[in-house]
Amino acid sequence: MNFEITPDNKPYLDARGKVILNACPGSGKTTAVSYKLTTLTTECENEFGRYAGIACLSFTNVAKDEIANTYEKIKVSRLHYPHIVSTIDSFVNQYITLPFYHLLGKSTIRPSILNTVAFLDDMYWGNFRNKRNQLLKVSYPPSKIKIEIDGSHSFDGHKPNPTIVNSEVFRKYAKSIKKWQVENGYLNNDDATFIAAYLLETYPSIGRSLVQRFPYIIVDEAQDTSEIQYKIFDLLIDAGLSNIEFVGDPYQSLYEFREARPDLFIQRFNDTSEWQATRLTHCRRSSQSIISMYSIFRSVGEEPIISACNHETNNEVHVIRYNENDFSSLTTKYQGLVDENSLNYILVRGGTHLERFGVKPVSEEPWKNSLAKTLLNAQRHFSMGNSKTCIDELRMFLAEITLPAANFKDKKNEEQKLKEDIDLNIKLFEFVKNMPDINDTLENWTTIMTTYIKNNLGFSVDLQLKQKGAKFYSQNLKDLLFPKVEMIFPISTIHKVKGMTFDSVLVVLSKKSSGEQISLSDFIKPTGLPNEKQRMLYVALSRPKSLCCLAIPQDFSEEQIQVQLGANIRFV
Repeated sequence: MNFEITPDNKPYLDARGKVILNACPGSGKTTAVSYKLTTLTTECENEFGRYAGIACLSFTNVAKDEIANTYEKIKVSRLHYPHIVSTIDSFVNQYITLPFYHLLGKSTIRPSILNTVAFLDDMYWGNFRNKRNQLLKVSYPPSKIKIEIDGSHSFDGHKPNPTIVNSEVFRKYAKSIKKWQVENGYLNNDDATFIAAYLLETYPSIGRSLVQRFPYIIVDEAQDTSEIQYKIFDLLIDAGLSNIEFVGDPYQSLYEFREARPDLFIQRFNDTSEWQATRLTHCRRSSQSIISMYSIFRSVGEEPIISACNHETNNEVHVIRYNENDFSSLTTKYQGLVDENSLNYILVRGGTHLERFGVKPVSEEPWKNSLAKTLLNAQRHFSMGNSKTCIDELRMFLAEITLPAANFKDKKNEEQKLKEDIDLNIKLFEFVKNMPDINDTLENWTTIMTTYIKNNLGFSVDLQLKQKGAKFYSQNLKDLLFPKVEMIFPISTIHKVKGMTFDSVLVVLSKKSSGEQISLSDFIKPTGLPNEKQRMLYVALSRPKSLCCLAIPQDFSEEQIQVQLGANIRFV
């Protein structure tokens, strides 16, 4: 794979030290980072030795895999030890929280970091009540309690309403939950990140050691980094980290619900006394007319984006006025505009539009307990080649049926014991390999699976079908779990296509901008950082290469649409 050094990307490639790259959509950001890694690996070894490396981190597995794969195409070899490509969460857990947790002096030396701590909701947390005499456990479920950067506590990302619950009562309630979690070592990623920051702050030698191991750190998709994650990187800078890069685009930050702080990215970008601010403003993806449309959401005075690609056409953005009760004719009109052999996508804001296009959510669980679903998860992971996860699911199943009344901690201890039984692990591989096919009716599969468990594992298990789900008994289980929808074009929410490129897209707007909906009224030039819905539109409109279509409810006249979008549009 050839990489072209241009006047646009050269300042970033040459920059060293504390660097921030603000990269527009389609600018080749991932390729630029991957190419720079091919140079930095040599520089790192020459300056720091063969055992010091670069930590290239990103927000999601998809983004970090893209960097690793692009590096391999350029270098024709994988990025290997002492360098790593990882998610931020994995890096923090592997190099700070897990190895140094014992310094907290708790009974648990090494914690378990879980995707969810929902089991906390079933535990007893004392007689803490709100001002309406309701148990806090009910009104503020423990699994959503979080420790904030200042050491205070919140619920689902918000401070509790003082008119509903006494602040001191809530603090004691939340503190008792977090104290139990830390003592027993059951953390989610938020807990683990907070503890990592605490460890770095309390024991500066951890940071100094980590900086020796990774004297270069690159943070991709940095617009989605949280305040506590920025604090961790700041603590590493205090510990001697002099080579750190934040790479991203604050206009593409879609994860505020997961504590993303694009404003902190901008703050560092504007701090030219501390950071080398670089930009990529040449878009190699879209035509200038498409760029002009999503540039509506760039704040006043922002450096313009220039199209650096050679499309045969520079199509105006097409507008299809549609009836919100007739999505089929909307799809037909879009079909008449595109080459069906190209990559064309329909993008929507959320689940409401997905359902209107005929994409139905998975049916409700037909079983009373989670045992059948655990088995199905194991079978699915096995079919995908994820053997480790598959066997983990089966151990979870065994712990549940052998210790049904035990608490979460005892069940986890049982899973650990089962993990050490080599003969059992071999048996579980055989068990999952020959599990009953889900291409059968729900009732038949449940009956056959119950017998299969008895014959192969020696346990009598009741998978407990719901009585009210009797209407599903004769339906095909495969169709129930994975309903098929016949669509002319793929359809997706905007969140899921971030970072992707298409030949054309149809972005579907609603009549109003309430709730999760986005509409024509969101097309307003922001004075500063655009709001979350505007950033959604920015991401959606910047995906296509040659054709961008907007579906707008016919309640809006052509004149109203032109006032909002400008004259450079074409009505279908």
